Amino acid sequence: MVPVTNRLDLRAALDRTSGTVTDFLEQLVDEKIVANANHHELIEAHKGNPLRVDEGEPLLRRAATLQGAKSGCSYVYAESVIVVGRLPTGFSNLLQTGSDPIGRVLDKMGIAVIRQGVGEPDGAPRPNSDVTVDNCLLARSYRLESDQTPVMIITEWFLKTLVPFLSLA
Repeated sequence: MVPVTNRLDLRAALDRTSGTVTDFLEQLVDEKIVANANHHELIEAHKGNPLRVDEGEPLLRRAATLQGAKSGCSYVYAESVIVVGRLPTGFSNLLQTGSDPIGRVLDKMGIAVIRQGVGEPDGAPRPNSDVTVDNCLLARSYRLESDQTPVMIITEWFLKTLVPFLSLA
């Protein structure tokens, strides 16, 4: 069990963890977590982007909900922008065809990453996500780097469905 009793503890615990968000959630809610991908699309990088890729380079934009495998309860909504050219070929395919969250796919493929905070999210979740700012406990954005090279930016909205687990800790 993760010792978290309120929103501030949740933020601090997430910032401290050296593991994946998936592992953290599984400990918190005592249930296996799966990713329900809501959206995948290839986009082109714009000039001066935080991933430090050339303008026009292909990126994968993904939106997914992290849910309990048994309960089906949604705990986190996440949007990611991924530099597909900086990751092994099979990475994108696994994300698009499986139900494993990004952290689990990175672990399976042996890709070591570090998390660099990039501040609060720039905006609200995608309009078609069924997630609104007012049903979130907290939101954060960070960049994942592998070998000091940015590979993706992830924005997460932790949903109020986590509240019962905070009070149990």
